[in-house]
Amino acid sequence: MATFIRSSAFSTLAGIISLAFGFAGSVIVARLLGPQGSGEVAFALFIAMTASTLVGLGIPNLLLRYIPTYDRPGHPGGGLARVLLPYFLVPTVLVAAGLVAYALWLQVSDHVTEHAPSTWAMTSLILLSYAIASLSESAARGLNRFAETTRLTFIGCLIQLPLIAIGGYLFGVAGALAGHVGRHLPQAVGLWRYIAQKPDPGIVVTPKMKALGRDSWFSAAVGMFIWTRMEFFFLGLYYGTTEIGHYAAGLTLAGLVVQLPTQMLGGLTPHIGRHHDSGDLDRIRLTYHRIMRWLSLLILPICFGGAAIMGELLPLLFGPDFRESVPMAQVLVGFAFITALSTVPTIIIGACERSGFFVYASPITAVVSLLSFALIIPEGAGLGSAWARTGVHGLWLTWLIAFCWMRLRIGLNVKDLLLIALAALVCAAVAYGVLLEIQGLVGLVLSVACGALVYAIALRVLRVVPHNDVVALATNLPSKLPRRLSDLIYRLLLLVVPTRRSDD
Repeated sequence: MATFIRSSAFSTLAGIISLAFGFAGSVIVARLLGPQGSGEVAFALFIAMTASTLVGLGIPNLLLRYIPTYDRPGHPGGGLARVLLPYFLVPTVLVAAGLVAYALWLQVSDHVTEHAPSTWAMTSLILLSYAIASLSESAARGLNRFAETTRLTFIGCLIQLPLIAIGGYLFGVAGALAGHVGRHLPQAVGLWRYIAQKPDPGIVVTPKMKALGRDSWFSAAVGMFIWTRMEFFFLGLYYGTTEIGHYAAGLTLAGLVVQLPTQMLGGLTPHIGRHHDSGDLDRIRLTYHRIMRWLSLLILPICFGGAAIMGELLPLLFGPDFRESVPMAQVLVGFAFITALSTVPTIIIGACERSGFFVYASPITAVVSLLSFALIIPEGAGLGSAWARTGVHGLWLTWLIAFCWMRLRIGLNVKDLLLIALAALVCAAVAYGVLLEIQGLVGLVLSVACGALVYAIALRVLRVVPHNDVVALATNLPSKLPRRLSDLIYRLLLLVVPTRRSDD
């Protein structure tokens, strides 16, 4: 647990940095380019991320899970990344070249589309930088090098923000996209340290590894219809990029909730994998209970409280032109916890080598997702899309939890999650009540402060947090943190912890 908490701390720091700079970049784009320009940027990123999933062939997940097995002193991962690189790089380069060819065709044929040739050219560069960076990051995380990924993330973010601002101001959509290329370049360059040396003779890609890569790629490819922004296709088809821009504003705020668990739990796959390999099911159950509780404690008040204050918050951040986005954002942010919590059982299932579950579950859910978007979006527009997305993700989370419970014998502490949800709802109600009395920036600040205070009181009254959880977290914080900061974190956590059972 100590190693996992330290890894998670670094991963969380990287996630917070990435989310903060990414969110700031989205606000800059919205202010500079308006709803239509924001929609074009969002659509280009959707294409790049979707293509990256397809060309990845499951290799980043395979590397994350198995690179520790081949690690050697002075030879990170024993050269497994170099063995897998050709299978990854060839399709990535081919698809990127296809996007460039399409951009050239648009340029010479004067074909009129909503997206300029330069937008498609920049999309190809985003694909290359993001795909290679994902491979490098998987290798680093698999070897517990989270300090490295945090440092490279910070450097990338320092490059990203000014490029978005300057590029967006001077060159519009294509210029803003240059910032997203810069964001992933440092991590992409970092791949060199894992492929520089020749692989050890003992490096073997076993049938089990191939099965994991194949299953994870298939589930990820199918999962594009569930988790990525596939609704952009339907919104663009029926309404255009302006509606995408309004919808993307809500998704940007929801992404602050959804992406954070992914960063926080970067060390969970190898951690659970080690316990699975040693047959320690009790330790897996304990970790599962704690992670679900910690995540719920963090994200439920953000989701419910965020939805409560969205009417004031969103126009203040993105500008008055985005007031139409408020209802969509309320739904997307309010229920973003569903997507965030799905991260945990997904990791548990994969680390326990039961990825075959995704082979049949993902296609079924993907079909439901596509049918929902196809039927609801033509009439419901962005708001209908938000509700469809929520329903599909709710179905998926239920299925994941049921599989862990019944097939893996890893149950869920439902009582604690319901008590946390109750405390978060009280927090949201107080925040909304304050905003009814006091509007504007002052009202927002007061509503957040009052909501946070009431939430802490509610947690203590409802006796949700076990004392052992706080002790485990505080005593395993990274040793590089100042002692006074560690003590402060521990004392603040104790404020919400009354005397309570501590057996889980």
